[in-house]
Amino acid sequence: MGPPKKPKTNKRKEVSSPLSSPSIPSSPDTPVRNLKMEAQILEISAKLSEICEKLSKMDKIENRLERVETALCELKHENTAVREELASARHELVKKDKTIAALSEQVNRLDQSARLTTIRVIGLPITANTPAADISKIVFNEIVAPCLEAAKATGEFPSVVIPYLILIDSAFVIPSKKNTQSTVIVKFSSVHTRNAIFRFKKTALPKINDGNRQRNKYSIYEDLSPATHAVFNTFSADSRVKSVWSYNGQIRFKPHDSETMYRVKSLSDTFDSLVKSTHR
Repeated sequence: MGPPKKPKTNKRKEVSSPLSSPSIPSSPDTPVRNLKMEAQILEISAKLSEICEKLSKMDKIENRLERVETALCELKHENTAVREELASARHELVKKDKTIAALSEQVNRLDQSARLTTIRVIGLPITANTPAADISKIVFNEIVAPCLEAAKATGEFPSVVIPYLILIDSAFVIPSKKNTQSTVIVKFSSVHTRNAIFRFKKTALPKINDGNRQRNKYSIYEDLSPATHAVFNTFSADSRVKSVWSYNGQIRFKPHDSETMYRVKSLSDTFDSLVKSTHR
């Protein structure tokens, strides 16, 4: 017999499973790191929120800018339209101004033509209290009769007796200011009679002494329309004008530095426009 056999024992070998993960040993710094990460995440989140808010504001600003740009474009178009309308309005105003000026000239010519038989006399013994029926008699005796006698002597007027009521259509007084002589407006029945007055007034009418010189007792002028009279006063007040007068309603003048006579043909004429235009 041989030696006795040893009894078999069931010994298992512990084999580690390949699928199991090794455990991570905890560290005392882990909670600190987690807090830092959370803080960083919160910081990043806050910055992202801030960025989003800024982006939102930028979007709003961009929308506003777009609206402003749209409004500016609309204003630009409206401005262009308004400028075109203003240009058209200016053009129309220029046309209307020219039309008004032309009509004013025409009305003034008609007004002046209606005054061709009328004169203004200053210095007659006539006041606002003089009876209307006596005014024509005084004008005839003091002005008309002497001038007609001189005209008859030269053969320019018929040697017949013509009643003053036929020669004079009307005569009336313009109320004067204090301490000034009254102006008498006389309207004759014909231009021929009126022209005779202007032709012979210097030689036929009486004169008076005024200091060291003699002057006509009566001042006789053409009856200018208000517009023509205003132009006459403008030239009369100009220091560059030597003398100014009117003939059949047309203003004429001479400057100090020339013997050239200039005629005012339009209400818009000035000294410079007439004198300088001839020197170009």
